[in-house]
Amino acid sequence: MRPIQLREERNFSEIINVTFQFTFQNLRTLGPVLLYFAAPFSLISGIATGLFQSQIFSMASDRYGMATPFTTAGWGVEYLLSMLFNLLAHIVMSLVVSTYLVQYLDTDGPIEPADIWRVVVRKLLPAVGMYMLYGLSLLLGFILCFIPVAYPYTVFSMGMISMVREELSPIGALQRSQELAQLSWNDGLTTFGIRIMVAIAASFLAGVLSIPMYLIMFLQGLKVLGENLQWIIMLTSIISVGGTAILGGLVDVALGFQYFSLVEKKEGIGLMTEISQIGTQTKRNEEE
Repeated sequence: MRPIQLREERNFSEIINVTFQFTFQNLRTLGPVLLYFAAPFSLISGIATGLFQSQIFSMASDRYGMATPFTTAGWGVEYLLSMLFNLLAHIVMSLVVSTYLVQYLDTDGPIEPADIWRVVVRKLLPAVGMYMLYGLSLLLGFILCFIPVAYPYTVFSMGMISMVREELSPIGALQRSQELAQLSWNDGLTTFGIRIMVAIAASFLAGVLSIPMYLIMFLQGLKVLGENLQWIIMLTSIISVGGTAILGGLVDVALGFQYFSLVEKKEGIGLMTEISQIGTQTKRNEEE
């Protein structure tokens, strides 16, 4: 029996607390799995970001060059690669966390990276398709003023865990997430609040990891350090981008607990399981 019950109805504060409790309790197994599968994309993104930051800084500090980052070079290959692999890292990380939660629920033994890898390989393309649909819904929310962007941001946020847990298609997963988030107005507000609060906490921690990169760039601008420090900026950028990607998993853990909480509220699966186990245990005691 796992120490933390996933199938349990929880309120806002309980989900915030159990998110950090679950993450710290499972850091030895969840952390390496995230590093195995999400870190390669974060590494490439970090390298591209480091090159991009170094290029922008060089342009801004060159008295004879363009003194602004909003140039054609600033939107070159490095920037595009950074955005692409950062997005892929986020998708893989979300998929890994959702798979880990499902494995945690369904198995009592140790969670093996190979088991998670099989699910990630099978679900990666559908996950990318789902994120494309999700991104289009957010874009539509920005374009059409009468559709608040907070609506798709909230109701579709549990699409990944829905797709992994219930073996749904990308569209079916988004519909399932919407169905759960709209059980009541309070459930929608709670889902929105959970995502915002955990994202703020993760961003704060990620900001701490970004301090070395900006400190080095600042000191280089003051001519305290040498000029050829591109490799140091790249290294600190890799740490910043990689750490940010890993910390972003906190949001997916929180959304996973919210998913199971809403499923429990709607369908009572965990409660029915406990009742059946009580009946089975009572029957065994009578036979003994």
